[in-house]
Amino acid sequence: MLHDIPTTEAQLLRVLLTDSRCGIRHIADTIGKSRNWTAHAIRRLVSERVIRSYRIIVDPSLVYVERNTVLRIKTNPREEQLSRALLEMRQLESLDGISGEHSLLALFRFRNAGEFSTFLDDIDRTVAQTRAQSYETVQVLTTYKSHGFVLQPRDAVPQRITDMDWSLLRVITVQRADQEHPFPLTQEQIGSMLEPPMSQPGVSKRLRRLEDAGVIVGYSADIDFSRVGLPIKFFLQVRPRPGTVSSTARYVSTLPEVWDLYRTGEDFSLFATVRTASISEYNAFLRRLYQHPDVIDTRSQVSLEEWDVAV
Repeated sequence: MLHDIPTTEAQLLRVLLTDSRCGIRHIADTIGKSRNWTAHAIRRLVSERVIRSYRIIVDPSLVYVERNTVLRIKTNPREEQLSRALLEMRQLESLDGISGEHSLLALFRFRNAGEFSTFLDDIDRTVAQTRAQSYETVQVLTTYKSHGFVLQPRDAVPQRITDMDWSLLRVITVQRADQEHPFPLTQEQIGSMLEPPMSQPGVSKRLRRLEDAGVIVGYSADIDFSRVGLPIKFFLQVRPRPGTVSSTARYVSTLPEVWDLYRTGEDFSLFATVRTASISEYNAFLRRLYQHPDVIDTRSQVSLEEWDVAV
């Protein structure tokens, strides 16, 4: 069931999805409201947990060297011990209870091989201590779309991320929105949280360099998607015609219903998250998808519960 929300507030949320660091003045001008009204609305939406966190969208091939992993677990999705343990892992990107053979699906991101190796040991130990029946990991090979932002293909050698770059990214990758911090951190606040601290001009210069290098793709927010009319979330696997994975992925990434898109080593090599207003709209989306000549087959699982993973 859709939540009722004024059109202007839905517009506000959509602005935050596309650029959460654009500033109160820009949002107010876009939705035709005053800055005071806009600031008050954001505070209220944060208190109602409609706005949950702010995040930066990065190109994982430049930050995580594509060490991203999809984890699927067969268990009771309401088993609190397991879900709580997963939520405590700092590499966790998302966690959903899903329909189908597996009941939990999580996405993890790692900076290096050492982190990934430790993760495998932690998962094996955690699952062994619960009633989970089995689990499997699927390696992400390429990311084509993240949180609605299309990533550009890169042929050049990735620019090295320095330790200071990494520290800066860690501060702002996901910022929980709460009553104390209802708005994205200012550059001055970001600088004060670094070790050693950095001046506002220094933070601005480093952010601009990361943006110019394509490391930071954009700025977005984690919200209750039902409040913008997109309450249904599906996980979609696509099997393209052999030899057309890349071109099919580029096509799928342009579809507005697709929020995330990855390539994996599985037979159904494209893995996407899709958000729609209803089941019927999802079916219409699938019919359009099958009109593409290189889409052979698909599999779908609906998200039954989406956890808030903001730290």
